[in-house]
Amino acid sequence: MRDDSLLLILVPELAQVTQERYNILHQISLLSPVGRHLLAVSTKLSESAVRTHLTIMAEQGLVEVRPNGISLSRKGETLLTSFSDALYKDPTLEDMEKRLQSLLSMERVVIVRGDSDASGAVKANLGCRMAQELTKVVRDESILAVGGGETLSLMTDALPEIHSPISMRLTVVPARGGFGAEIKYQANLIAARTAEKLGGTYKLLHVPDGISPGLIRQIRNESPETAEVESLIHRADILAITINGARDMAKVHQLPLDVCERLHEEGVCGEALGVYADIHGKVLYRMYNLGISADELSSVSNVLIAAGGSHKARAILSMARAGARGVLITDEGAAKAILELTENNN
Repeated sequence: MRDDSLLLILVPELAQVTQERYNILHQISLLSPVGRHLLAVSTKLSESAVRTHLTIMAEQGLVEVRPNGISLSRKGETLLTSFSDALYKDPTLEDMEKRLQSLLSMERVVIVRGDSDASGAVKANLGCRMAQELTKVVRDESILAVGGGETLSLMTDALPEIHSPISMRLTVVPARGGFGAEIKYQANLIAARTAEKLGGTYKLLHVPDGISPGLIRQIRNESPETAEVESLIHRADILAITINGARDMAKVHQLPLDVCERLHEEGVCGEALGVYADIHGKVLYRMYNLGISADELSSVSNVLIAAGGSHKARAILSMARAGARGVLITDEGAAKAILELTENNN
């Protein structure tokens, strides 16, 4: 019998206390600086229980209590990142991860509990797991290219703030141009925020989506600064992107109405890096832009792909069949829906 099983027999309340303190640390990481009342609401614990846990965690140096709210200490951030994997290991999810890894030909699959479509907390957890996977591969002198979208914005929220007198020689760039999304979800802003969190530097790409190949060549020739940023993007050793579903495409990329109508008539299911594909992986449309293309995925050492929610199942399956490869971070809702789709031979 494992040592931790023996400990739970002797102290059965340990599991509950562990879960409650983890939940408090996790909510602080998402909401900091945060007050006790909001922590009680978000963790569904009483304020007295939250106060007791915080007192102990402050004594252990895991949290910092200030007049403007409660934040994680560096020690708390490190513990939260390393503890998440151990706490949330689930034999059922592990089996599902292995099945999806084989089915989708991904390097690895990470599944968080729940369905992002039904819970904002699950969506936040997806961003948190994306942040954990990113911190595992970031190195000094890395070049990180990031896409846009809500999940990557949540990833940035969950990243630890690195305070060091010596800055990391990390460069963060947007993976591609594009202004279609809401400002807070644009790749340029996510790149800047990620660099600030991790103590690196960033370069921005001020080019809209969907410009013609001729105009792209002209920009490269006439804008040395843009050419320099694109050169960094193509040298990226880490890429963090999302997969968009059919209902998100027009909103994210501001596709022309006639293109949207044609794609939906042809059965478009998913999009990533400007490539639009149907459920079989057939490429229906490519959106030209400066930056990294889907054809370059195999040359990037670390590719992290985030996509969750049961409504994204067809999108994930379509892009995997179209050749998207890397570490997929998804949720239980999407995972179950993908398995159902393949079992039904759709």
